[in-house]
Amino acid sequence: MTEGSIRDVPIFELNYEIVGLDGLAAALERMPEALGSEVEQAIDRALMLAQGKLAIYPPAIPGSHYRRTGLLGQLWAGATHRVRRVMGGAGRMYIEGSIQNARPGIERVQHEPEQIPVHAGRWRTVQQILEELQPEVDRLLQQAGQTVVNEAAASTRR
Repeated sequence: MTEGSIRDVPIFELNYEIVGLDGLAAALERMPEALGSEVEQAIDRALMLAQGKLAIYPPAIPGSHYRRTGLLGQLWAGATHRVRRVMGGAGRMYIEGSIQNARPGIERVQHEPEQIPVHAGRWRTVQQILEELQPEVDRLLQQAGQTVVNEAAASTRR
């Protein structure tokens, strides 16, 4: 062998075939719709939790002769809630949920900016309840995302 010559060096080649990418690609294409559906269900569950908490009456004022009707709680229990998809700017989709209580004057009882002093500190406001529920809402949304990812991953194994 002369100086500067090339020696035979064995070349090793490793090929790895990933099976199921077609299924994964299809699952990823369905992901926005699947995620939207899961998020809608999570928001619906969160609204149901909020409805239940909003319907809870505080203890009666000691010595008060006011007779409670229970109407506010009944209206919360039967309140209309809806979840819908909204298209925003740049083609982004948002999912919003709402609860509607038809009781006139509800804002003076349970809406922070308009709550009158006799109710302040006794009736929990919508804002307080939403803040209290935030960890549970975060958990529900995280679970929705995880469900969609798990379903997409499972589609590659089918």
